[in-house]
Amino acid sequence: MKFVLLSVQLVSLSMFLSSCAHEKKYPQDLSLDQNDFMNREALSIASKRLEEMVNVAKSKNSSVEYLASDLFLKANMSLLEGDYTTAAELFKHVVSLVPADQFVQKKYAVSLIRSGNLEISQSVLEKLYGDSRDEKIGLILAGVYTSVDLETKARDLYVQILKANPKNEDACIFLGKSFAMAKENEKAISKLSQCSAANPSNGMYDYYIGKIYLDMGLLPKAKQSFRSAFNRQPDLGQAVNALGILLEEGEQHDDAISLYESYLKRNPTDSTVLNSIVQALFLRERYQEVITYAERLSDLEPENLNLKVKLGILYTDTKKYSEAISVFKDLLESAPDSDKILYYLGAIHQEINNYQESIEYFNQIPATSGLYTDSSVQMANMLSALAQTEHQSGSGTRFKQEFLAFVSKKTGEFVDLRVEFSVIKAGYYEGTSQYKEAMETMMVVQDEKGFSIQHKYYLANLYEKEKRFTESTALIMGILETEPKNAHAWNFLGYSLLVRGTEMDKAFEYIQTALTINPEDGYIRDSLGWFYYKKGEIKKALVELKIALQKVPDDVEILKHLAVVHRELKDFSRAKVYLESALKHVRLQTDRQEILSSIEAIETDRVPASGTKD
Repeated sequence: MKFVLLSVQLVSLSMFLSSCAHEKKYPQDLSLDQNDFMNREALSIASKRLEEMVNVAKSKNSSVEYLASDLFLKANMSLLEGDYTTAAELFKHVVSLVPADQFVQKKYAVSLIRSGNLEISQSVLEKLYGDSRDEKIGLILAGVYTSVDLETKARDLYVQILKANPKNEDACIFLGKSFAMAKENEKAISKLSQCSAANPSNGMYDYYIGKIYLDMGLLPKAKQSFRSAFNRQPDLGQAVNALGILLEEGEQHDDAISLYESYLKRNPTDSTVLNSIVQALFLRERYQEVITYAERLSDLEPENLNLKVKLGILYTDTKKYSEAISVFKDLLESAPDSDKILYYLGAIHQEINNYQESIEYFNQIPATSGLYTDSSVQMANMLSALAQTEHQSGSGTRFKQEFLAFVSKKTGEFVDLRVEFSVIKAGYYEGTSQYKEAMETMMVVQDEKGFSIQHKYYLANLYEKEKRFTESTALIMGILETEPKNAHAWNFLGYSLLVRGTEMDKAFEYIQTALTINPEDGYIRDSLGWFYYKKGEIKKALVELKIALQKVPDDVEILKHLAVVHRELKDFSRAKVYLESALKHVRLQTDRQEILSSIEAIETDRVPASGTKD
């Protein structure tokens, strides 16, 4: 019954002590000084009650061991929970019960240090070190000396520990740090060098020498010391990181990356060096190589959202779209309102032609976001593509209506982007062979501020498709009035005459004028090649068209022209290759259908009249 009663009293006291240490909410009419006074008073009362219990236990020897054990457990728990004031008070009474127990005294000293009672801790540690000569206790005491500005005593103690054990790494490093902090760099380096010579397989001394040289601005010596630390101790991550940073700052990026790679082969889970190599490879745009390290680092740091974003971008850049989507979906769960993550998901789905899913993500980006405008433009482009596909298949008008309503809304919302949204709208009409509607859409905005020369070319091209050659010529001539050396305008006029098949000499004259202004332009070379084809000079045509393709390898019109010339030469296989390549880059559904029809025609040409293949 006595033990039960004692335990209940102890729990109550322990809770009381803890509440004194943690209480933060005070009546508003009390000053801070009054609150501190009340706290100290409460702590003093609790301490006195504990002292009474200890005295009772001492008078009855049978209770000492039980009380000491119970107090120790509660003190240790307070220490683990970060309640250092309570821990120190409880350990003080444990020491009173078992004064010869050095382990308890050490715990008491540590709790005093953490609660800020350095002078009392110093006294406890001095006695404890004097009795035990324990190096670990000596190091703690030296640290206390440093904290209370007894630096000379701290150094003397480090020297004493090193005399007893020349291989004590902490004593040597702390002594070196002490000299360095006092700007006695030569003494610091000398001491660390001595320790390094005595412990040739330990790289920590050279590492700290390197840090001192770094603080002194002596970068070559710092680099040499860090390299020496790495050579002595190849698994010393601090030295690897420090040396790698200096190499990168010196633009020796490949050397830094090789260093990181070599180290990580032996230490694959060092997150600090993993971070360094991920940053280095990412900045060098070595995306394929960085992914492995970024994945490993992400496994080690699952809460690192910035790293996950970077990993998602890496997956996207290397076309690992399913992995990128998975990463960004995980991120969206952690940050459901992130406009950047929504944008990434929208952009990836757009890249792989999952337009409806892309639109769902873009549509969640709020109007207050800096990404709202661009996401609106992308949505318009995708709705246009969906509406064109719908028109081609004859499956209804849902996307057409949705697209036209969306563009109408955005044209009113973004006054500065009226021209851009009109271009997208005209593109839909053009892609569905509604050239008149496309032309009229562009004519509505031709006087807008944002209507550029490129828009004039586009409108002129629509005039051409509607056979309104007078208007198209007038528009291009207007460009030449202000820019007489505009090669593209001269080329447009020449190519227009080629398509019409009239005034071939004038067409050649215009194209040659354009070529004189800009002989390296692939589009002009294409026009010249097409002129030669129209004149029946096939070999000359082929030479010019091949030059054009080298300069603009993904242009659909050039690829179609090469297919036509090769078909004329009966080289059907080559013609088909060019058409299939054009199909990969085609934008409009009408062009797609035209190319598919051309491929079908080539297949027919390859089959003999009997209907059997050679």
